[in-house]
Amino acid sequence: MKNDISLITPISKDLLYVKIADAISDYIQKNNLVPGDKLPSERELAARFQTSRHSLREALRVLENQGIISSQMGSGTYVAHIHEKSNLYLDFVKINYLEMLNIKTELEKYAIKLAIGQVKEESLNELERLLCIMEESSRKGIFPSDIDKKFHYLLADLSGNKMLAQMIKKMIETFDEYYGVIPQSTQLCLDTVGCHRDILNAIKNQDAEAALSSCDEMCLIDQKLIQVVVNLDAGKENGS
Repeated sequence: MKNDISLITPISKDLLYVKIADAISDYIQKNNLVPGDKLPSERELAARFQTSRHSLREALRVLENQGIISSQMGSGTYVAHIHEKSNLYLDFVKINYLEMLNIKTELEKYAIKLAIGQVKEESLNELERLLCIMEESSRKGIFPSDIDKKFHYLLADLSGNKMLAQMIKKMIETFDEYYGVIPQSTQLCLDTVGCHRDILNAIKNQDAEAALSSCDEMCLIDQKLIQVVVNLDAGKENGS
């Protein structure tokens, strides 16, 4: 059995154990291991990956949960199943961001429910100004992400709940970095502009049900955006 293992480049701290799990899975396939073949010891794997035993064990636990390996007390770790080629890290990232998106959407819906009926004319005018800029840019095929962020920040502030607003803004910042790889002209981004208009109109009409429905519609579009990013990352992985 070959023991030379190629490190993932780079192995960042973000979901490190999942990236290590990907590397071990890749090692199994590249070395043509079959069910029943034994993997190197934990100490050897940790040393070769230059990582802690804790992170390595987390990686092995991921693979065991996937049915790819099996651990036998006092004997070692063995290949249990040849996993179809995939990227566990990208799968985990997708799941994590989808879950965060759902949380962000629910928080924004709650913020809107708190805001409706008490939004001052001045704030409505500012939301209208920002949205008009977004609509004008969208007609040119450009999605102004900076204006979009200001729109959502203001919606969060209008809740009157500072802690809630901070949580929403932090999530928006996270997604802003994640979506950074998507060109601003991406049609899916442009498709959300209409949802922004529906949300603002509903707030003006004090129609909470319509506003929350539009939030859900925007969430569905954002779910598709996450898949776009996952596909782009997958392309980079395959090209590397």
